[in-house]
Amino acid sequence: MGLPKASGAMVVFLVIFYNLKYSQSQPVFKEMTFEKSLSIHEREKRAVTPSISLDLQVYIRTTDLENLQRVLNTISFPILNNTFNITSINLTTVCVPWMETVQCRCEQNFMWSSETCMTYGSCDESMGDTCGCINDRPASGEICQSNLTQKEIDLVLHIPNAPNNFFAQFREDIADFRLPLDVIPYSLIITDLIFTTGCSMNPDGGRQCQCEDGFLWSCEKCDTFGACRGNTAEQCDCINGLPSDDVFCQPIPDDIQCGTDTANMTIVLDLAFDESFNNEDNEVYIITNDIIQVQTVIHITSRISAELLGFTEGSTIILYNVRANSFGMNELTNAQNGILSEMSNIFRVIIDEGTPLMVQPSEAFLGGTLTLSCGPPPEIFSPNWSVEWRRNNEPVIEDSVHSFSRMNGTAFLIISPFFDFNIGLYECRLIDGNLTFVQMSMSEVTATATPVITVSPIRITIDCGDPRDVQLRCLVLGDFQVEFVGIPAAGTGQNITHTFSITSCESTEERFVCRVLNHPEFSREIILELSAEDFLCSNDPVFGDGNIDDRVAGPCDANSVGEVIAVCRENGLWEIELDLCVLAVIQMLFDQSENLTETTLPLFLATLSAVTMNFTEDVAESPATITAIVQILNNVANTSIAITQETITDILITVGELTRDEMRESWDFLNVNDTRDFLRNLNSTGNVSTTRIAIRNTESVSSRLLLSVEVFASRLPSDSFDVNTTFAILNKTTFTNTFNGDFDSSVEIDIPESDGVEESLIVITFASMDNVIPPRNEDNASSLFINGRVVIVQSSGDVNNVSFTFDVLNDTLLSPQCVFWNFSLFGELGGWDSEGCELVIHVNESVTCACNHLTPFSILMSPFAIDIPGLDILTYIGVGISMASLVICLIIEGYVWRKIRKNNTSYLRHVSIINIALSLLVANIWFIVGAAISDSESQDLASCSAATFFIHLFYLALFFWMLASALLLLYRTLNPFEGGLSKKTMLAIGFVIGYGSPLLIATITVAVTAPNEEYTRRNGICWLNYDESKALLAFVVPVLTIIGINLLILFVVMYKMLRRRAVRNAAHAAERNVLLVIVRTLLVLTPFFGFTWGLGVGTVVSPANRGIHIAFAFFNSLQGFFILVFGTLLDKKVQSELSISNLSSTVGTKTTSTSGTSSTGLGFFRNWRRGRDGYNTSSGTDAVSQSQTVSQSNTS
Repeated sequence: MGLPKASGAMVVFLVIFYNLKYSQSQPVFKEMTFEKSLSIHEREKRAVTPSISLDLQVYIRTTDLENLQRVLNTISFPILNNTFNITSINLTTVCVPWMETVQCRCEQNFMWSSETCMTYGSCDESMGDTCGCINDRPASGEICQSNLTQKEIDLVLHIPNAPNNFFAQFREDIADFRLPLDVIPYSLIITDLIFTTGCSMNPDGGRQCQCEDGFLWSCEKCDTFGACRGNTAEQCDCINGLPSDDVFCQPIPDDIQCGTDTANMTIVLDLAFDESFNNEDNEVYIITNDIIQVQTVIHITSRISAELLGFTEGSTIILYNVRANSFGMNELTNAQNGILSEMSNIFRVIIDEGTPLMVQPSEAFLGGTLTLSCGPPPEIFSPNWSVEWRRNNEPVIEDSVHSFSRMNGTAFLIISPFFDFNIGLYECRLIDGNLTFVQMSMSEVTATATPVITVSPIRITIDCGDPRDVQLRCLVLGDFQVEFVGIPAAGTGQNITHTFSITSCESTEERFVCRVLNHPEFSREIILELSAEDFLCSNDPVFGDGNIDDRVAGPCDANSVGEVIAVCRENGLWEIELDLCVLAVIQMLFDQSENLTETTLPLFLATLSAVTMNFTEDVAESPATITAIVQILNNVANTSIAITQETITDILITVGELTRDEMRESWDFLNVNDTRDFLRNLNSTGNVSTTRIAIRNTESVSSRLLLSVEVFASRLPSDSFDVNTTFAILNKTTFTNTFNGDFDSSVEIDIPESDGVEESLIVITFASMDNVIPPRNEDNASSLFINGRVVIVQSSGDVNNVSFTFDVLNDTLLSPQCVFWNFSLFGELGGWDSEGCELVIHVNESVTCACNHLTPFSILMSPFAIDIPGLDILTYIGVGISMASLVICLIIEGYVWRKIRKNNTSYLRHVSIINIALSLLVANIWFIVGAAISDSESQDLASCSAATFFIHLFYLALFFWMLASALLLLYRTLNPFEGGLSKKTMLAIGFVIGYGSPLLIATITVAVTAPNEEYTRRNGICWLNYDESKALLAFVVPVLTIIGINLLILFVVMYKMLRRRAVRNAAHAAERNVLLVIVRTLLVLTPFFGFTWGLGVGTVVSPANRGIHIAFAFFNSLQGFFILVFGTLLDKKVQSELSISNLSSTVGTKTTSTSGTSSTGLGFFRNWRRGRDGYNTSSGTDAVSQSQTVSQSNTS
């Protein structure tokens, strides 16, 4: 645009006008530019000086509307006053009666709103969504509203051959112009004209453009074209040229400095990047560039230029820069906000100001509370924005651990408690429509493990009457240091010690605090209680001093938390009674398990399985740690969070690790203590029914583990899948009518029929769950073994008929039982139950069971052939024969007692035989009592223990009296002459050995094992326990030792007797005969008893051998008979006395002339011995003398 070379002028003035809302302004202006000398440039409305603008509504009742309009047209505006200016008076609404109602019409440039038109009905042709007439007067007093909008345009007039005074004349004409001017009726009204710029030729032939008062050229224009005068680095009122971009003089700003400054800016769109965006004809490019140009012009006063540099990847990133002489306060921010606001009308915009999330506290600890704050967002956001939080690009859901809040335009995420699974990169998104404000954490949000402090001792009693030094120790795990408060001499470090000297009893207590440096909230205390009393257990550096049954807590090792409980024993030593130490990492997971959410559960279970595998050896050695892991799984089971294939895999890995063979010893400890608690309560209450109430809070760790797995299986998703881990396999499938499957090649499941609808079936097979679950059944038998895989079976429908075929693990075990785990047995401890299950077949190392329900299944088998036909009958008959023989033996011994006690050796031998017979008889009586107690339905533990005690005592007495006989034999063999020990002395020694030793052994055995309920067997048999306490060795070891000693004595005696054949006199001959009888008795009974009880040991070593069981029962029943025969009837003195008694009885009643043969049953033994003992029979009257001779010759 230029001026003609002839003298002329160009003027630019600002026109403020109104146009109808529904009219397009551009066509109107085009109609006005028919003359070549006029050009128009539209721009936004300028800012004006702040003032109060009021619209006053005046209601006038009149019947002469034309006259009122004439009066209004004669008023000149503005009407000035000291306090107000009336700029215009407009007639807006005219209401006139129409038929039975009123019609209200709008005057020129006014219209009714669309809502009013719809409410009252239009009485003329609607124009868009408005109308000019309605059929009633609005009840709210509403009047017609203006339909004009205000615009500002720059009009450029080219005046050729203008006179020199043109600009002055033009200013006067503008001032005299009558406004407002209705240029186009109902469309365009000019309300104001402002002269801004005038351009003319200078004397040098160039162009000069001069600004009117109140206007200046921008720094850019002054710099580009040169100022007519003054510094071009500042704004000027005249430049040497005409800008071609239709930008003219601007209102003078309040404060601006010229110069050139460039700001590089970015905008991020949530839009997939396309390289075509960089094409200038691309729609996205055009829209973005237009918005940048407009908004930078509006908000940056000294803007020189704005350039769209292009689009790059990363969603879609817009790069642009803005050049300006200078940037006023907040101009860039306002321009950016304007661009963002306009862009958000079309695209989704992401705002990232680069400021990170604020994390408080700066140093957090696991298990504590951590707060992240986000915002506030830019001012263009409305107050109704929403917030989204993400961790590692996964949404954070508000739950019991994560809570959302907002205050003063800032969003907060509170995590409490904060644990490992909360660690990650956090992101906050504040969303308002298409605007998204983003903040991220600078790095991974984490927390430090809580310091684990271990002190030693913890709280002990010290004998202050015994001056000593007590070593105090404090240890902390992790990257921390500790100190003893108030004891700088102890120093600082991870492991520090301090020696405290006790010199008197002035104080009764000393306290020491060990705390973490810079974190005084973490501390532990050591307490020393000082006492002057005497102590049994003393000078222990960890447990201090104490008396019997005192209990003291001691520290765990460095990697564990908790404590050990020690008790002072009678031997003066502290003994660890309870180990409650849990691995520190497991304890932390236990704490986390109480605050799990759907988001955190998968990572938590993955961590648990990894820790369990990595610390297998430590876990295996700690029953407390195993218990903690089971409780963790129980906590997870108690949540309502769904279990997925991923999470059940980690669960089965963890459970499988707990079933390892290395864990068996710890599981045995836990299961024994479970049963011990049950038996202790059973003993106190007397029956099972009341025990269920008494110990309802008692829990079995192994049963709780199995129950948790059942709960997990019930919460699996509906789809089919398999999970294979090292120690457990899960199969989830569906079936409709029948099902048959082989699982882990060791369990086959067959469902012959169902309800005909599709059902899901879950089978979990454990490789070594027998290490975990005790084999106790409803009889609490300890002689059983789990001899097949343990499987958990669940179905979504009702299954009333299912068969299981198990491969047996040990084919030497017998008597299979089909069982399921009944969680309610033993007062909720749980046990194997056979109800609803029955054995179908046991063949080819497999067992088939049929059950009418689903639950955890397996098979129990016993090492004992408990079902040997006739074994019980054989045992009872044999015991009866033995007892009858013993009674006969004692009767005979009593009958001949006066005749055989003159010789000391003979006397002591018969004392031994009587006590041997008496001991075995009493033992057999108690054996029958114990068998009756064992067979009773309601077992009495106290009665069973009493029977076991007396059986043990008198069986031992039997062998110890045999030992006394052997020692008598040895003594008489080595000391054949009379003298030495008296009869009373030897008799006292015999009773001490025969009854004192057994009583001592039996008493010690019951005292050691009974307090722990490990005295009797757990299978209901009243006999010494072997599996837990090895109490049976208190019988086996003494018996086998006595048998060995007796055999050795027999060897020595026989050797001596063979070397000493000569007999000096009749007394010595009688002594020798007695010794021979003892030798014969021991020579027969010792091997016999040894063989018999060797078979008894064989039943323990080889419990599946039926032959050993039968042989032991047979020979055990003959013990009494052998004592009768070889201990009594084969003694020639006994035979002689019985023969004499028989002959005397015969002489007194009748005389025989043929012989003196006894008519008693003992005649056989007399005749058998007749040749060897020199007996000669005579007839008739010589019978008496013969009898007397025999009596005299055999009495000494």
